[in-house]
Amino acid sequence: MGLIFARATNATFTIFLSFVLSYIMLIAMGVTWPEGLDWLVQRAKEVEAMIVRPGIPVRYKVWLDLLIEEGAILLLFFTMVARILVAIVGTAMSSPFKKH
Repeated sequence: MGLIFARATNATFTIFLSFVLSYIMLIAMGVTWPEGLDWLVQRAKEVEAMIVRPGIPVRYKVWLDLLIEEGAILLLFFTMVARILVAIVGTAMSSPFKKH
């Protein structure tokens, strides 16, 4: 029971940390390098345009219009980067303590 709780807690902490780090990275990039953030926003708009294209039936397109926006795509990108960084740092810090 303890191992299952530990794994669930670890996963929850990792997701929360990635969420917070993604916002920190987004804000830091906007403050230090606004041109780069603008470039990423433009790419997110292109991805949104590829997903919500004219050939999709209206019954599905309305949900895509509501749920998919460039801000969400951009935050997803930063969250993925944060998850990778958390995994690399977490693995590097925990590997010396693992039993073989």
